[in-house]
Amino acid sequence: MKPFSLIIISLLLSTMMYSQQENQHRYIDVTGSADIVIQADEIELEITLKEYHSKITKVFMPSIESKFFKILETHNICKEDVTFSNADFYWYYWWSHYRKNGYHEKNYSIRLDAGTNILDFVKALDYKGVHALNIINTSNKDMQNLRRDLKISAVKAAKEKANYLLASIDEKVGRVISIVEVPSPSNQQWGRRQAIVSNVSIKSHKAKDAIENIGSINLRYEIKARFEIN
Repeated sequence: MKPFSLIIISLLLSTMMYSQQENQHRYIDVTGSADIVIQADEIELEITLKEYHSKITKVFMPSIESKFFKILETHNICKEDVTFSNADFYWYYWWSHYRKNGYHEKNYSIRLDAGTNILDFVKALDYKGVHALNIINTSNKDMQNLRRDLKISAVKAAKEKANYLLASIDEKVGRVISIVEVPSPSNQQWGRRQAIVSNVSIKSHKAKDAIENIGSINLRYEIKARFEIN
């Protein structure tokens, strides 16, 4: 028999043996999930200042900004916590100002914590030059550790599910084959809806310096795991 023919036969036999082994390899796929409700201890606001026309004359940005920064100072908000959002403003402002075209806007992002009375601060910003105010982010200083713990809980929930499913048919869980984090919108921050129920709901995390009158943060993670069946 020619060497080439022997090689082909060997490959076919190897493929058949591998397929048989795969068929004999039994496993179970399960999904574990966990969620937690967290109190926010940091908040980020986006504030838009805009020029306007009073009964007598146009009110320009420097005058509006002057009042804005006095309010920040009154509420002990550090300059380090204030970020200028639209960085191309000055070029745009110079061009538009000398052309006397339109009413100019300027955006600021401000990060606040429990040291600031949010309601009083927002009330102080209720003047003509403040065009818009939005909450763009809420967070917690312990967020990274909480995410890690939540993922661990989701993995444990997956194994527990595999245990009781296999126990119902007198089988046992073997070693883990794979663990995959589900990359979907259901992970991370989510709106608590009746249609989404996690395997594990961890007791709400109470932040030491939680900000009052701000909604909580809901975290949820799903993990897919594959286990051998013994």
